Amino acid sequence: MIFSIAFYQGETIVANKQEEHITYSRRQADEVKSANSRPTKAKARTSYSIAVASNHRFYIFLFSLVMGLTSVANPLLTDFANPTQMVHLYTGQMMSHGHLPYLDTFATGGFLFYALIALSYFLGSSLWLMVVEFLAFYMSGIYFYKIISFLTSKTDMGMTFTAIFYLLNLALGFGGLYPIQWAFPFILNALWFLTKYFAGHINDEAFIIYGFFGTLAALIDPRSLIFWGLSFIIIGIYNFLQRHFARGFYQLLCMIFGAILVYYTVGFFVLNMGNLSDYVTQALFYNFKVFAVGSDSLLITLPYQILALAGSGLLLGLFGFFGHLGRVLEFKTVKWLSFFTLIFSLIIGIFSQSYFVFSLLLALPFGLILTALVINDRINEGADGNQKETGGTHRRKRTTHESQGGYWATFAKGHFQLPVLVMIVGIATPIVLGVLSVDTNRERKNISNYLKANTSDSSIIYVWDKSSKIYLDTGLQSTSQFPNPVVNTSTKTNSQKRNDDVLQAKARYVVVNKSEKIPSEVSSFLKSNYKKISLDNSDHFTLYQKK
Repeated sequence: MIFSIAFYQGETIVANKQEEHITYSRRQADEVKSANSRPTKAKARTSYSIAVASNHRFYIFLFSLVMGLTSVANPLLTDFANPTQMVHLYTGQMMSHGHLPYLDTFATGGFLFYALIALSYFLGSSLWLMVVEFLAFYMSGIYFYKIISFLTSKTDMGMTFTAIFYLLNLALGFGGLYPIQWAFPFILNALWFLTKYFAGHINDEAFIIYGFFGTLAALIDPRSLIFWGLSFIIIGIYNFLQRHFARGFYQLLCMIFGAILVYYTVGFFVLNMGNLSDYVTQALFYNFKVFAVGSDSLLITLPYQILALAGSGLLLGLFGFFGHLGRVLEFKTVKWLSFFTLIFSLIIGIFSQSYFVFSLLLALPFGLILTALVINDRINEGADGNQKETGGTHRRKRTTHESQGGYWATFAKGHFQLPVLVMIVGIATPIVLGVLSVDTNRERKNISNYLKANTSDSSIIYVWDKSSKIYLDTGLQSTSQFPNPVVNTSTKTNSQKRNDDVLQAKARYVVVNKSEKIPSEVSSFLKSNYKKISLDNSDHFTLYQKK
């Protein structure tokens, strides 16, 4: 329902740049004159529409279907999930059993994110999440296509970069199930909304929807507040420079009203569960205080993340941004918003202290938008050169790379084919790791069967393993807020809290992956208070039972 509302709003409010022939500054001047006579409404003098061609809509549908089918929510692909994705599934599963995120499990995603996962388990299967993934990616693709097509005046380029958007989502975040991917529809809808607003084609009352969607996005992934906070500041600066004081205040009231519609409902559940303070501490403060998602050396992971970033093509727009603004004046406010959001998103991504690159997803749409603008400038300059060589004819000559569908070629060659390498490696790596872990996963399944046969639904266990497969297979609760020993434990406080939870000896069984490093205090405690259980065909794990 949430995603359906977002799609309906985006389809009914559309824009078409092709009829716009005046400069950005003159258009804003006209808007000021109109605003003086009608302070609460931006008069839509031009019918703006970016119609998604049927073949392009079909391509977006196919890409979205692939993203949904390859989700690790698919039980056939769950073994390919990384530790973070596994913990997301575990948290939602436990929530469906009445164990609360932020209180019983340390969680950094938004409340609605885990609520949707819990709902799927409540309905009987994580397969329902594949539908959510499909809808999220489909709507993200539609809005991303509209933005690129509008800013470049080229629908073919819009489709090319939308395809790149999907491929990089697959490469950087294989398997999906990341909160930011579910928040993309609302973020891109908002960017599309602001593009039309700064052109003077949005009524002030529409900011109710803007506030509504902004709140939904924040409750799915709190890190999306980077975009919403920056957009709020830029809207305020814009209204101040245009002397739209009354309009700005009215828009603020509309945004607050839209936000209240969401917070009133969600806040009711959060307050009743009694985990509001934990929610604020983990979902808000922790996300913006601790960028590390792993414990690897920053000296190695930092250049690794920057290399992945450059290879993905996201840095071209960053470094070519000022050159683009010098050539194209239109819609500079939206471009500045994308630029600043990209900067702050990259800071979070490159300091992740991990070899997983899903932290770069936050910067993905903004980096690609700016990169598309820079590449569009290069194509236009090439077309202008061809026109001069043919005697300045008014008939636009079709360039070689356009006739050959070479927007992709321009993008790939401009990065020395590194995007192709990033996509291949990003998609292949989790698949290869999953295949290599077949024997280990078979042992996990055997241990799960033993635990299900020797425990009750209320039993508590702990699994010292990077995979949470045993939790998911058994449905048993972890004795610690940190069910996975390597997720959200990069700080000394959290790692010590994890150790202390295990040392309380509440777990009836403890499963240890022999390849994982265990603190000496935990190892000694297990030897003193637990006994080993011998299992056949369990070479990679040790199973402990409480004495």
